[in-house]
Amino acid sequence: MGVAEDSSEFPWIWDRAEKEAKADVLSFPERMGQPFAIVGLLFLIAFVAIHQTRPTGFFTDEFGTVAAVLLYGQLLAGMPPVIVRFFTGRKNPGRLFEAGGMAVTFVASFYLLVVFPFNFAHFAEPLPGSLEFLIDWVSGTFARLILGFAVLMSAIFSIHNLLLYLAVKKRLSEPELDAHPSKSSEP
Repeated sequence: MGVAEDSSEFPWIWDRAEKEAKADVLSFPERMGQPFAIVGLLFLIAFVAIHQTRPTGFFTDEFGTVAAVLLYGQLLAGMPPVIVRFFTGRKNPGRLFEAGGMAVTFVASFYLLVVFPFNFAHFAEPLPGSLEFLIDWVSGTFARLILGFAVLMSAIFSIHNLLLYLAVKKRLSEPELDAHPSKSSEP
């Protein structure tokens, strides 16, 4: 019996699925906010690309093709859930893409943490001089901690989003949204 078939197997996910199913449709402001997330990701990609195309010194000699593919892939993997939510107007279809994106983030962050092809002394260089203070405080040690946290959280949330996607999908397919799957009237 699969996870999405037995509500007594993971009761915590069914309680959450009940709430998420009731709030699955995005409000107009939530839906219109999705393109801003894409713009933010594009700015982040441009920031990384500036480091890569200019000799800022941020990327070390260890930053090769594999690191580049994983870094850009991780950033690009954030876009599909946002695009899906924008076009469908629903949260749950995006969760499946979020789970996949979190899996990509896990692999990329783990690799980048191990190889660590960055020199954070040059992290703020693409910014205008008057704005460098915004991120020049980020050190290599702090970045390693963030990458380690990303590895841990992406592993957890990849699984969580997949389970939640399946539970909400099952819940949304039921005829009456107010009924709880574990409180069915079956004999």
